[in-house]
Amino acid sequence: MKIDGFSIKGIHYSNEDSLSVLQIADNKAIAVLADGMGGLTFGKVAADLIVNSITDFVCEHEGELAVQDLLNQALEYADEMVSQKSLVTHSKMGAAVAIAFIDGSNIHYTWQGNVRIYLFGHGKVAQLTLDHTLDVGYGKQLLTRCIKGAGIRPDVPYQCEKANTGSVLLLCTDGLYKQIEVCQVFDKALPIDGKYEDDASLIKIEL
Repeated sequence: MKIDGFSIKGIHYSNEDSLSVLQIADNKAIAVLADGMGGLTFGKVAADLIVNSITDFVCEHEGELAVQDLLNQALEYADEMVSQKSLVTHSKMGAAVAIAFIDGSNIHYTWQGNVRIYLFGHGKVAQLTLDHTLDVGYGKQLLTRCIKGAGIRPDVPYQCEKANTGSVLLLCTDGLYKQIEVCQVFDKALPIDGKYEDDASLIKIEL
């Protein structure tokens, strides 16, 4: 397993993304990528808190729960941490997030918002996630799901995908996939140079 990634600020925006990849064993890893909500205060604080909370929860409880329950409860724990932080800072904060838990050839994943997960294998690219967004016109979209300390909807999306040796998994924020064709990312060295309008982040895992 080869792990790489990068996170950079955009031309017009500061970097409110946060990422973490932790290899738990030779064939097991947890990857988390969060994109702080720019319309709320403390977007970077929220993204960091969510990524750290999810990673810590998964590492502490991995092996105790079925993977779907593990990821669901990790999201709930992160949401509670954001709620507590919001109370302390008297502010609203939140982030979109995607999680991938790799266990051998199985990729378990869940998400809230528009951070995407892609899988490349057998010469094809598949987008595994569907954006939780609403088009409100004028080129703007609103998140219909995220983590902002207000509770998690019970119908949390969860999937498990089989991957072959040599497959490549990507987690990326909209600042990246709106500017670069994702199919070009799989064989490029990181970081990918360029002037990004928005903050852009990517996790790349070669299986």
